[in-house]
Amino acid sequence: MEEEKYLGYIKYDGPLVEDGLMDGRKQAQALMGFDSAIRYFIGKQAPDLQRLDFEIPVRIRKGSWEALIPETVAGWTQAGLGVVATAYLTKAAQKMAEKDFSDFGFKDIFRASLDGLKWFARIGKHMGDVSIRKFSDVRFDSSNGLIGIVNDQGDTLYVPKHVLDLYCQCPANILENVASNITHGRNLVIGSIEDNVLDEVTIDSSEKHIFCQDEEEEEDEILFAELEHGAEVVLEGEITRENKTSNSMGFKYNDHILTSYPEIGSIVQYKHLIFSQCRLYGRVSRLDEKGQFNARRPKLIFRHLEEIRGGENYDLFNQ
Repeated sequence: MEEEKYLGYIKYDGPLVEDGLMDGRKQAQALMGFDSAIRYFIGKQAPDLQRLDFEIPVRIRKGSWEALIPETVAGWTQAGLGVVATAYLTKAAQKMAEKDFSDFGFKDIFRASLDGLKWFARIGKHMGDVSIRKFSDVRFDSSNGLIGIVNDQGDTLYVPKHVLDLYCQCPANILENVASNITHGRNLVIGSIEDNVLDEVTIDSSEKHIFCQDEEEEEDEILFAELEHGAEVVLEGEITRENKTSNSMGFKYNDHILTSYPEIGSIVQYKHLIFSQCRLYGRVSRLDEKGQFNARRPKLIFRHLEEIRGGENYDLFNQ
């Protein structure tokens, strides 16, 4: 049997995973984070594919834990690696053909998405802060179509312009769920493979803080006192994460993450909105663990999420 080939992967390596083992909850978190990040980059290139319900195969072998995207990503039923929504793929392919994507297939979209994730890690490591989106003293390599960005140490990293444009629109916490598993003895590696050439970026424990934010800070005072229990609200913010176990999503509002729950149904229907700017329609809950209306941090019960379109013309070099 011919060995399966892959477009790329994320993996953890180091002494803590030398037997290919990792806590089940950490594995689930890594896969959900990888899934959400790949969907984000796919949506940026081909919005019609954003709702595609694909699976990510996991291979565990001695020395590492890996989640991989195979070259047969659009036909995993033959490879025995998962199931895709064939009818939706056909419909999306037709739409892509209408938009003159004849020379750009599904495999290219997934490869470019993996490249986007890899470059996000590489640029973040270079700058030391993923919140930096405006660059001064840039340098140009016009012959190769590259832009050089300079960090505080004076080092220059040359990046393809389309990659840098995408980076500047990318949510700062897009790697958080994956990077949160990094610790001493367990590094995160993001790799892509093209024409049998492997390109990897490694994030170790000294760099974890670049990609992880402390969202669950304790409140000494009541947060957003104006959001009273039972109040009907329309708020604008960013969907930061999902939690299928609690059927909740993170909603970043004025630099704080508020837990939000759909009034009816599962969060799965809103999965495609992760990392998107949205308008939330719902009501406030101050119900605490004791059943009293005294929670310092409000929760949101939403009946509708509406994506806010925009940001297409971000000025990369605006200072």
